[in-house]
Amino acid sequence: MTELTLPAPAATFVRAGGLDVEWRAVDPAVPAGASVRLVDVDGVELGLALADPDNQRLRLLVRAADGLTRVDGTVLALRLERAMALRTRLGLPGADAAYRLLNGAGDGVPGFTCDVYGRFAVIHAYAPALVPLARVLAEAVRGFARVDGVVIKTRTRGGADDVAHEVVGTAPPDQHVARERGVPYQLHLQRGLNVGLFTDMRQHRDLLAPLAAGARVLNLFSYTGAFSVACARAGAASVVSVDTSPGVHAWAQANFRLSELADDRKRWRFEAGDAVRFLARAERERERYDLVIIDPPTFSTARGAPWTVDRDYPPLIAQALGVIPDGGLVWLACNTHDGVALGKLVGRAVGSAGRPATVLSEGGLPPDYPTVPAQPKDRYLQTMLLRVG
Repeated sequence: MTELTLPAPAATFVRAGGLDVEWRAVDPAVPAGASVRLVDVDGVELGLALADPDNQRLRLLVRAADGLTRVDGTVLALRLERAMALRTRLGLPGADAAYRLLNGAGDGVPGFTCDVYGRFAVIHAYAPALVPLARVLAEAVRGFARVDGVVIKTRTRGGADDVAHEVVGTAPPDQHVARERGVPYQLHLQRGLNVGLFTDMRQHRDLLAPLAAGARVLNLFSYTGAFSVACARAGAASVVSVDTSPGVHAWAQANFRLSELADDRKRWRFEAGDAVRFLARAERERERYDLVIIDPPTFSTARGAPWTVDRDYPPLIAQALGVIPDGGLVWLACNTHDGVALGKLVGRAVGSAGRPATVLSEGGLPPDYPTVPAQPKDRYLQTMLLRVG
């Protein structure tokens, strides 16, 4: 096994609990996916890692203190056993339940995530070099999570949706239904990068559902309508879902039907278009919403230019404040690994809009998305609930 010496800062990072080790000086003699032994400058062993040159990372899967000599199924079984114990304690597993079983470094498996959707699971391997171990992991997941099949997805060097996939065990149907808090959602487990439901938003749907009762709700960047369905089921007076893609609106409407929500086009509206243009029109027509939900994509070119959170989010928030009456609510999400502070963006938006607002709550990732303190960028989700006026 090849031995690599980590510089002092990287060794300190590992001793602080870091598992996704930066590998700036990639050694061409170390094949992608190879197991390597990591030592510090004094030759003290730190652990065993997989080489991931595509991402300039060494994925540390075994610490020296673990007493293990290989990165293999034994390591993965230990990590899975611990991960499943946490999810069971959280009350998440169930016959059709959707939840995250493995969250990268937070569950001791840097370079991998695994989501369970009822009888099937999806593993994301962050690089093609990690796929061989992902296959071993998939077999272990089938046993621990008691699923019929596991889809392994790997993002290639193409676009965001350029994803290679393979199946271990039984292949899921093209349209699969899983449940979150008993609410059914239609999922496509083998298509693209995303399956149609973001389980990291579970607790935020829990927060907003009771606030939607009797309210006029506007859901911007609505995607497959998970927030819209949650609000409609909670008794919203009306829900308007806005997204640039007519295709995801069809998907969202299927989710409404799964929840047996009446096909009421006046009460449940689906608007295919740009959020900025929709808000401009809504303000001109004096439309008002008691609860506005804004969960923009991390990256988008829908308006012809790349969306950037720091530049584009504050004016969007300010614009949304214009359609909310005094006492109304706006819930904001920010998904970024760049350390942008949502509170600062909100401060800029409130100042430019000239509308007073108060922060009612702030949030982040749910407990089935654990992270390690040494890797703060893994805590990518920030949320904020504001009362306007």
